[in-house]
Amino acid sequence: MRGQQRFGDVDRDAAELANRLAPSVVEVKAGSGAGAGTIWRPDGLIVTNDHVVPFGRAEIRLADGRAAIGQVLARDPRNDLAVIGVGLGGLPAVEVRRDSVRPGELVMAIGHPFGVRHAVALGIVSTPAGTVEGFERPLIRADVPIGPGNSGGPLVDALGRVVGLNAMVGGGMALAVPAHLAEGLVRAVIARAAA
Repeated sequence: MRGQQRFGDVDRDAAELANRLAPSVVEVKAGSGAGAGTIWRPDGLIVTNDHVVPFGRAEIRLADGRAAIGQVLARDPRNDLAVIGVGLGGLPAVEVRRDSVRPGELVMAIGHPFGVRHAVALGIVSTPAGTVEGFERPLIRADVPIGPGNSGGPLVDALGRVVGLNAMVGGGMALAVPAHLAEGLVRAVIARAAA
């Protein structure tokens, strides 16, 4: 596949990829709920699902153990996205994939399902960003096992680039919000701050 790298030794490559990406995945706690967040920019912008942060503030726990109170800077309820700012610099941000995933591509989900920190699951893309029955918004569907606590965590390709944010389970499949929608919300936050 042009421009793509396949998992050679799946076991070894997946373990290395998970270890590399773990610092970019945070825990998000708001009220009695908890989920994951993905560090989108080194200056402290974190993307998660809108349903993970029902209030204007949330507790953020970084992979290195540091904790901070994050402010919700923007929401996109229709696409179940929210941007949180934590006011910390030098954070390990993810790389965002610019093109769409294709059916059959290997993907990895990282999050904190059922309170297990930085749990990893592998699967393949079933359908790329498109309409999923029962939803009026684009979603990526993949056969990756996820659970409560994965919401807001990244779905990444074999190169570790974020292709989506895990949001929910539907029909036994993981459903993720495409990364380009999250990128658009982050850019809107940056533009508003610069105005």
